Amino acid sequence: MQLDPNLIDEIYEAALVPEKWTNLLHEIGDAAGSVGGTLFTTNARLSASAASPAMQPVLEDFIRSGIAAINPRPQRAMQRNHPGFVGDHELFTREEMDQDPTYQYLRTKGYGWCAGTVVRVPGGDLAIFSWERRFAEGPFSAETITALDPLRPHLARAAVLSGRLGLEKARAAAEALGLIGLPCAVLSRSFRMLAANKLFDGLIPDLVQDRPMRMALTDRRADALFAQSITQLDAGASLSPRSIPLAATDATPASIIHVVPIRGAANDIFALASAVVVITRVEHPTIVAPEVIQGLFDLTPAEARIARGIASGDTIEELAVKAGVSAGTVRQQLKSVFMKTGVSRQGELVGLLAGGARRLGAEDDR
Repeated sequence: MQLDPNLIDEIYEAALVPEKWTNLLHEIGDAAGSVGGTLFTTNARLSASAASPAMQPVLEDFIRSGIAAINPRPQRAMQRNHPGFVGDHELFTREEMDQDPTYQYLRTKGYGWCAGTVVRVPGGDLAIFSWERRFAEGPFSAETITALDPLRPHLARAAVLSGRLGLEKARAAAEALGLIGLPCAVLSRSFRMLAANKLFDGLIPDLVQDRPMRMALTDRRADALFAQSITQLDAGASLSPRSIPLAATDATPASIIHVVPIRGAANDIFALASAVVVITRVEHPTIVAPEVIQGLFDLTPAEARIARGIASGDTIEELAVKAGVSAGTVRQQLKSVFMKTGVSRQGELVGLLAGGARRLGAEDDR
């Protein structure tokens, strides 16, 4: 097996330009007599992947079928803790491979032999590099696996570099928003605080807490809405930016917390961040325009007009006459406004939009 000297340069280019991983996996696989390669990054909660063109449909079906979740190869490779590439026979007996569902699946696709390595990436993730060979062609030779070993340190550095760059991007985003006076934090893929500016740090622990499982809000109602948002994000749902009210306390004014998903390049499998959280204070002496209310709370135009009308002192009947609809329709729209803004009474809505809401006491929360 002969490796192209330019592969080393291409590995470090892929660390900086995620789109290059696909072609790099193909080139290494081609040199090793492989059909193609795959790259997984994974942690206890989430995973991402890339593949060479020939392996992409196989990888997608591998994940979709659920086989990827029970694949024993990475765990065996970590247990062996070899600082290089390993083949199947170094991890399993032939009997184990014959009985394992992962190998049975791969053989139905015409594959079943791999050469791979596992790299630990900053943030607790693992990067799993693997090149596949057709079952009929037999396993990778010991000579081929040995020839791949010199690439392993470079692949490991590229994975670590990509992870570090992702962290620096998160910090830079938080600091940039701090320059214009906005408290900001960037959440990791496990929804803990990956980076935060000093303004956001100043809100800990009164408004925000970085708990072991995820970032949380001390306002229980707001935290329930926040949990709902990140649950949707965790499930892979298409989540629009979400705005959640934070009621005022004796120490802090009423605020809005904005949760903005980071959609990033699909090929950037080393992206560490999942969302940006920005907090803005509600300190307006008068009720803001319907368009602003609509944007803050993801309301429809009709709901925004109802919210502003209630906050301005209009009754449901008066709003119904102005809009040319029934009072029942207004009540339904108001119910939707309550749900989206996290309040349950008209007085709370008035206080929120006027900047004078107070967090409910324990007796009101029951």
